[in-house]
Amino acid sequence: MKVGDLVRFDNINGHTTYINRKTAVYLGKSGATWRVDGQVVENHKVLLLGETKPTTIDARLLRYMKVINENR
Repeated sequence: MKVGDLVRFDNINGHTTYINRKTAVYLGKSGATWRVDGQVVENHKVLLLGETKPTTIDARLLRYMKVINENR
């Protein structure tokens, strides 16, 4: 997956209804955050179609994304 690719999210679960089955443009890595328990979480940004601000997602959600159109 590369920056600019058009991606589609699968149905993940009931807690992620804001991105379930949505289409987005992948914007790339967005750094990392450190949780209170010391874990480092890698973040990525996507721009959901119809939205004006990018959404930050946890790297664990990348496995639920499928490239539907490569921007190359």
